[in-house]
Amino acid sequence: MALAIIIVYLLALLFTSWYSTRLQKQGSSKEFLFADQKLGTLLVGVTIAGLAIGGTSTTGVAQNAFTAGISAAWYDVAWAMGALLMAFCFAGKLRNAGFRTINGMWNQLFGKGFQTLGLVIQLVTQITIVALQVIAGGTIIHAIIPSISFSLGLIVSVVVLCLIAVVGGMWSTALTNIINVVLIYVGLVVGCIFAVKQYGGFAAITAALPVGKSGDGSHWWNLISGMGLASVCAWCLTMLLQASPAAGTIQVAISAKSDKTARNGFVLGAILMIPAGFVSAIFGIIAAGFFPGLEKSSMAMATVTATLNPVVCGLLLAGVMAACISTASGLLVSLSTMTTNDLILRFFKPDLDDRKQVVYSRVIIVLFSIVAYLIATQVSGILGTIMSVLTLWAPYTILMFGVFFFPKTLKKSSGWLVFGMGIVAFVLSKFIAPSLAIAGQPIYTTFIVSLVMYFVAAIADKRVCFEGQYVYKES
Repeated sequence: MALAIIIVYLLALLFTSWYSTRLQKQGSSKEFLFADQKLGTLLVGVTIAGLAIGGTSTTGVAQNAFTAGISAAWYDVAWAMGALLMAFCFAGKLRNAGFRTINGMWNQLFGKGFQTLGLVIQLVTQITIVALQVIAGGTIIHAIIPSISFSLGLIVSVVVLCLIAVVGGMWSTALTNIINVVLIYVGLVVGCIFAVKQYGGFAAITAALPVGKSGDGSHWWNLISGMGLASVCAWCLTMLLQASPAAGTIQVAISAKSDKTARNGFVLGAILMIPAGFVSAIFGIIAAGFFPGLEKSSMAMATVTATLNPVVCGLLLAGVMAACISTASGLLVSLSTMTTNDLILRFFKPDLDDRKQVVYSRVIIVLFSIVAYLIATQVSGILGTIMSVLTLWAPYTILMFGVFFFPKTLKKSSGWLVFGMGIVAFVLSKFIAPSLAIAGQPIYTTFIVSLVMYFVAAIADKRVCFEGQYVYKES
């Protein structure tokens, strides 16, 4: 029965993706990549929520909750903070700036070299996040059909993610996310209720929990102590800073009907994100109590789910699969947008026909899906990996505040100085000299160094990038 529910869900997604092609009457790149800028508040909301509530926000949170307890749920709350910052500070401004990717803005301000660096960072970061969705999808498929190995589950997972994105582009992503977000919450909530009941209620679950990292078991239901205050604050800072410069969120903002629609959609998305983390964490806590010897902690949610009755199991696993697909499909489309606009059109084929751009975009989605699969075979910890790569966004958000709110402080040297020194701080505090990581968290060091460098450039460099409000000019 569980497998049947998953199959019906996937067929519904494929049908919706096919239907989305009927909305693309011109078959243009603007329709494929930006839904012809016709997404309303609901579609913006579910698309940004779907982008956030992925395998990391469900399977990854459960994996962390397997040792850290309910405090692992802060990941989703932190993502919502980033969405709200985007809603009230940048969504409308980015939509009206006139560029297809943020790297186009970096080119105008700091030159092609900085644009190229931004492109590389965006590609590496987002393809890693897609790979994490592939991992989460693979664990689900392996849990549903144990005869399918985890490795084969990764292949099946990436094929499904690729198909959704390659068929209908942004329209497909937006429309399928209506199904995805509904299914995510139906699956998570129903699954959680049945799981708690099956394992004897919260009192019995608490009694079964080991003492764990706190030494007395007190951390399992504490909102802070499991992860620790420094880690929780680091998550909040990281996610607050990552949403605005990320290509996936910018693509959603550009695809909105209007500034107001973009803002309200991001607020709706933030509201939709928060509950998923707390529900997902409960599965990790149950697994810690009743399956403490799991070989792979990433299997925490799937292991608990596999013990439920087939209908509930199917709904929950379909919901988690929906979370993976909703995130990966949006990211694959934005990866294709960046590669087409910032690489192919700028450096290789500037006169490429619009319809051929769509063909190139689809090919690029397939290629990136293959790369995501290869990365997925090498990655183990989901949340740890994603928090590391998202730290790279801190310097960009500082620069964006300068662009849109303090233009006279933005200088010609700001881009390279802020980003360059920020990355140096990250590499040193993360890999070379961990003692430099403030409170053990590289994001604090990276953020402070980047902010200081912004002020240094603002004071020392007299060459302003522009005066007044930023206005995009096509190069």
